[in-house]
Amino acid sequence: MSRIVEGLGADPGSTESLWKVALGQEPPDTVVSNARVFDAVSGDFVAERSLWIKDGRIARVAPSAETPAPGGVEIDVGGLTLVPGLIDGHTHAVRLFVPEFVRALLPTGVTGAVIETMEYGATEGMAGIRLFVDALRDQPLRLYYTAPALCGLTQEEEPAPLTPDELEELLADPMCLGLGEVYWSNALLPGAQGRRVRAMMAQTLAAGKVVEGHTAGAKGARLDAYVGLGVSSCHEPVSVDEALEVYSRGLFVMLRHGSIRRDLETLRPLFDLPLDFRRFALVTDSVDPVEMASWGYLDQVVREALALDIPPHVVYRMAGTNVAEHFRLEGTVGHLAPGRWADLVAIPSPGEFEPVFVMVGGTTVAERARVRVAARPVVVPKSLLTTVRVDAARALESAGPPPALPASGRVRVIEYVTNLVTRETLLTASEATEEDLMPVLAIERTRGERSFWGLLKGLGLSEGAYATTVTWDSPDLVVVGRDHRSALTALGRVVELGGGGVYAVGEEVVAEVASPVCGIASLEPAERVRADLSALVAALCGAGVAWEDPLLAIDTLTTPAIPHLRISHRGYVRLRDRALLPLEVEEG
Repeated sequence: MSRIVEGLGADPGSTESLWKVALGQEPPDTVVSNARVFDAVSGDFVAERSLWIKDGRIARVAPSAETPAPGGVEIDVGGLTLVPGLIDGHTHAVRLFVPEFVRALLPTGVTGAVIETMEYGATEGMAGIRLFVDALRDQPLRLYYTAPALCGLTQEEEPAPLTPDELEELLADPMCLGLGEVYWSNALLPGAQGRRVRAMMAQTLAAGKVVEGHTAGAKGARLDAYVGLGVSSCHEPVSVDEALEVYSRGLFVMLRHGSIRRDLETLRPLFDLPLDFRRFALVTDSVDPVEMASWGYLDQVVREALALDIPPHVVYRMAGTNVAEHFRLEGTVGHLAPGRWADLVAIPSPGEFEPVFVMVGGTTVAERARVRVAARPVVVPKSLLTTVRVDAARALESAGPPPALPASGRVRVIEYVTNLVTRETLLTASEATEEDLMPVLAIERTRGERSFWGLLKGLGLSEGAYATTVTWDSPDLVVVGRDHRSALTALGRVVELGGGGVYAVGEEVVAEVASPVCGIASLEPAERVRADLSALVAALCGAGVAWEDPLLAIDTLTTPAIPHLRISHRGYVRLRDRALLPLEVEEG
């Protein structure tokens, strides 16, 4: 399998054998014959063609009647359609560690992915990033990554930012395609926090690589200021108008459809407009392990796009070719053409995306949903399995009792608008009951020395407590709970596991998911993780949590990516002005 990864992001390498095979002077290793081949340049599906493959690359796309030099292995596909392997241009790999993530993707037709790394750097900095990057190497998929900007709520929540030398190290790696999603609000911050992010953007552009964007909430002058810093793409549009707003400014528009949001049907009217759809892509922005099994991955996005009557040639370009061009990989992947890697999917017809077999670098990695190769195992050092450095009892004692509504005056509350979006709400004792509100505690998980109690409105949890370390963009773990005993049990167990999520009632652990790799990913097989996640979600929903994905509703309480009021171990943070706010509201 080593030949699959040697050319990642690099030159196609030696062409000596390729041209000799193309001229019939040497035999190909493999001939995939009698196929209908998608031409990503013309958009045509050309019948009666054969691919001649040598050293993992395509030497020739020939008429089926043409015979290569004898000696290669022939795979007669009997009229199946060949399309370039799918490439997810923006995704995250959390909860499943890399080998299990790879195993889950292999039968789907995804042959490549561009993966964010911020989760592994949020608390452990370069050590966590190096672990993740090394895990991506020499896998039977073509995996790329982006360096993380590591944007926190405030500078205090950025404990391990990359130094210029560390960023240079990553950018020098052919697998690193640029700087990962930079939140616009962080890029435009005044002071040292914003200067650091802008310097990273400039350094990335100077290295000839792309800066990936995140424009959610930016409009008018702020959007123009952000685009002017050199961002190249955005995966955040949730309406036709938002997509057109970023498209008109020259950004590459990634249409998101995955576990975070499913926007494809809402965005379908775009395809009735006279737009250049070479500037669009289909991406997942991640799919959780349970939905990978029940719903699918980028393969399901393709199927739903086809079901919405988006033309097949547009769909396959958006799911691979356009991504390769955006990340400047078009000379190696994204086209079934001479010199490119033989990364392809055989499907029954252009309108029916059901992989019959999947090739990466000319090697069949999956056939009829059965995986034919093994993911490379990865050894995780003990230091990165013990990153939750909190004494549960001491942390809760130091935090003090959870807050309650005051007899007089007002308190500041995080109120859910959706499972992701929140707002700042001010309440008095007469405006809410204790049942309306849920105490939430943020603890700095690298040392456990600092914490902050806040209040949530709209979560709906009726009993027990939930503790999680799989928080976004943050060095904090979060505990939501009705009582001290449950909170202590959940927190103590999540520390014992080395990270993950735990729901407890009293002294009983009801459900848990272990995620000890940097506190965000499991070492267990995907099947075990799915079962544990399903049980955890069912337990929280059964206890009254109002949202379909209760884990996401809690894990996102710490991120600056989603408005409006978030929490840190130092207090609430209002994203509008990045003000650090206390629980109690000063009157007057």
